[in-house]
Amino acid sequence: MEYASKDLTIRKLRQTTDFKNLTFRIGGYTEHDQGRFYHLWKNGEVLSIQAEPYRRPGIDYSQSSECWSTRNFSSDKEAFFYLQEVLQTMLDNLQFGSENNWAHLVRQKDNTYSLIYTRKEFVQLKCPVWTKKVNLDDIEVTRIVDCALWEGIHEGMEVDLFMGVHAVWSRFVAAESLGHKLMNEAGVSHYTFKLLAHVYKSGMIIGVMCEPIIGRRVCPTDRAAVFAAVADIQRHGILLGSLLPYDILITHEGVRFLNISAVRFHKDHDQLAAKAETYHWAELAKTFGSGMIAPHTPLGSRARDALSYVIPRLPSPGRPVYTTPELAMMRFVWSVMTSQGEYARSDVLPLLKFREQQQKGMSAITDNSKHRRRAKIGRKVLIAPLDCLESEGRFEELDQIVPAVDEPYNPKSRSSPRTPYERPKKKLLLPRDDE
Repeated sequence: MEYASKDLTIRKLRQTTDFKNLTFRIGGYTEHDQGRFYHLWKNGEVLSIQAEPYRRPGIDYSQSSECWSTRNFSSDKEAFFYLQEVLQTMLDNLQFGSENNWAHLVRQKDNTYSLIYTRKEFVQLKCPVWTKKVNLDDIEVTRIVDCALWEGIHEGMEVDLFMGVHAVWSRFVAAESLGHKLMNEAGVSHYTFKLLAHVYKSGMIIGVMCEPIIGRRVCPTDRAAVFAAVADIQRHGILLGSLLPYDILITHEGVRFLNISAVRFHKDHDQLAAKAETYHWAELAKTFGSGMIAPHTPLGSRARDALSYVIPRLPSPGRPVYTTPELAMMRFVWSVMTSQGEYARSDVLPLLKFREQQQKGMSAITDNSKHRRRAKIGRKVLIAPLDCLESEGRFEELDQIVPAVDEPYNPKSRSSPRTPYERPKKKLLLPRDDE
């Protein structure tokens, strides 16, 4: 799968492109019993589209091992991306920004498709809203990793957004809100990236906003600090239900934990200690065991490449259909050579390297000095001698300007008395037109 660079941000696209007309696919997945799902984002608005499920013929979906057999994945991908292309032909008519955040893609009898819009509310909080509420329109979204992890700027400060735009992640958003509330009431919220606000859109909660998840990965020398932090949290009656290596970050303020959606509070400390043997200390023993030879990769969005990408309208308006493959390739190379390198896919990196060589004045053929052509090649013009044996009437004598070495005119050079149209005079013999 192709990933977008961490440096390719929506904020940068706003400054360099006509951003309002770009449509992003920020997520998509398939559920064999519910359908195919596509999550789109355009200029701050989200629209989720549900299509009919795809079932491979001859597959028993009650048997998970057969359903997820690797030999059958290709047909699933083809079916998924086929409907995505159908949606790309409908981009001009998609309704973003209305109260309806959901649409059903329906196949008509004539095999065409139409959309039926509706409104769905997924995030069902497990506790009352205990922080301030911020409208999504007041947050400048700068980067979307996937449909759940967003980054943005609110009131001049960088923030991370945990969004629930579909049923799967909305449960985690609700649990994340409750987990932060439990950590805050227990007085150990300084071990988390503080939850700043609940995010709403069109009158309903759709996510939570927290401090930017920035920190380095854990390494063997962090063992004492991490064990001390977990022991302190446990003394306050909190059980960290997920203590995997990528849920732990080291910041300038100390140890920070992610995945707060798995946090539980226990009044009975004996019961808490029994569960902590498995969820806390056994997991930490694995993390900092003898097999740990390198830091683990954190889960935060800033440590990940983006899965979101721009999808164009099909067929693209105003773009000609190329009659030959050669012409299509020429236009493709031209677009790559004139585009910014950060927007390019990995499969065009050789062309970008070629472009850098050209800009630096290197050889266009190869880096090997043996194959470099000389920068200046002396080109000689063969002039017919005046005393040729041909009859004098066969050639006419023209006062033609033909230089021995045709050099470009340099307007900065004032030492030469010649004009741009003057060259050393030579006699050139050409056959007559009537011969």
